[in-house]
Amino acid sequence: MRINELSSEPIPYHDVLNPILWQDDHLKTEIRYKLLLIAKHFAQFLNITNINLRDITISGSNAAYGYSTSSDLDLHLVVDIPSSRPELVELYDAKKNQYNLKYNIKIKDIPIELYVQDSEQPHASAGIYSLLKDDWIRKPKHEYPKVAEQEVKSKARNYSSRLNLALRSDDLELANTTMEEIRRLRKAGLESGGEFSVENLAFKLLRARGKIDKLRRHIDRLQSAELSIGEKNEN
Repeated sequence: MRINELSSEPIPYHDVLNPILWQDDHLKTEIRYKLLLIAKHFAQFLNITNINLRDITISGSNAAYGYSTSSDLDLHLVVDIPSSRPELVELYDAKKNQYNLKYNIKIKDIPIELYVQDSEQPHASAGIYSLLKDDWIRKPKHEYPKVAEQEVKSKARNYSSRLNLALRSDDLELANTTMEEIRRLRKAGLESGGEFSVENLAFKLLRARGKIDKLRRHIDRLQSAELSIGEKNEN
């Protein structure tokens, strides 16, 4: 399948896991050690006492058969978040965004995205690998996906229209709402149809074109402007 209007790269599916990271179906030792080092650095950056770490996992396309040259690798600190401290969810999310913006970390040219995942929250991914246990939590199945090309095109156009509207506006609330809605739709697609769901494929195509990052930068600019006081020239 090729979405010519949105991407110069076909939606990929391979017979083997990414050989840059995997030896057969086992994570290469040097890769595992480096990812554990990155996770430790991220945990120190969070600067939270008693983080209640339960596992450190990797997931996403590079932990399955649907990876491409633009795929990143999701690195999760899986933690227990006490119900008495719901504010930690927002704090972890803010810290995660700050860390990913500050550090451009790659493994063999594969971007690493850091997250904090609540251990009670289900994680939708074709493959999930535990770095602490050095073994699969959910081993990906090699099953060629059925992709509805026209549906992906339609969904991507819909996402793109919303993004363009938000990018043309100086309305911070609209920009934030647009980003959250697209993320919500992608999450729903992952939970119902996995990584080859229409929603997730449409999101990934737009991300590969840089439109998701463009909206994120637009939000940062609008937020900075809202918190600032403009200077006036005095004669």
